[in-house]
Amino acid sequence: MKKNQEYAKRLKEMGGYERKIIAFKLCDEVPKSAGLYGDDVSFHCAIAAEIWEEGRNPFYISNKNILCGGAVYSGLGNRRITKEEFDGGMSQTIGTGRGYATRENFRRVNQQIPHQFIHHKYQVIGALEDVEDPDVVMVVADAYRVMRLCKAYTWKTGELVQGLSGTAWCTSIFPQVYRTKTMAFTMGDEQSRCLMNLDPCEMYCLIHYELLPLILENLENIQTGLAT
Repeated sequence: MKKNQEYAKRLKEMGGYERKIIAFKLCDEVPKSAGLYGDDVSFHCAIAAEIWEEGRNPFYISNKNILCGGAVYSGLGNRRITKEEFDGGMSQTIGTGRGYATRENFRRVNQQIPHQFIHHKYQVIGALEDVEDPDVVMVVADAYRVMRLCKAYTWKTGELVQGLSGTAWCTSIFPQVYRTKTMAFTMGDEQSRCLMNLDPCEMYCLIHYELLPLILENLENIQTGLAT
């Protein structure tokens, strides 16, 4: 846990990343290091944002806590829903002022997402410094600071960072990072940004935990300002 405390401290001191870094960890046994979230049901993004809003200690959820597609995209798998629940969800998703113009467009989006087909029973969510050996960590910051995280990775590896936008927060980053074990960025969508109370200039960056040391080691090596 000490190294995660150091990671979080270094990011804040080196780059001004002020929001707590949120860590996610999938598991199939009830985690001893996190508390039960409870029976409440909400959107995945809103649940994760409680780490910022309420300063919560790490907790664990199952797909029964999530009423949106976030469970599928982050590796928990969807709970069974009734036709009435599905139709109700679609009524909030399709049409003017909603996420997609038609159901066909909604299906097309899902066909472009590399789903996480290995599903687990539980997911721990907590601040980075409080979660031991997470799978992925999420940094939310302004575009400049997200750019610098991406640049630190590319500077060292020569590999570009893939971003995705046009759909939800969970859809855009979890599948990509779990499959590639690298990193991804997104602007999210109106709903996720509202539920997570993001400022207009902020965006999301999800990083595979194994990659975090490499990024931290190279943040100081990348260019700042114009080359001289």
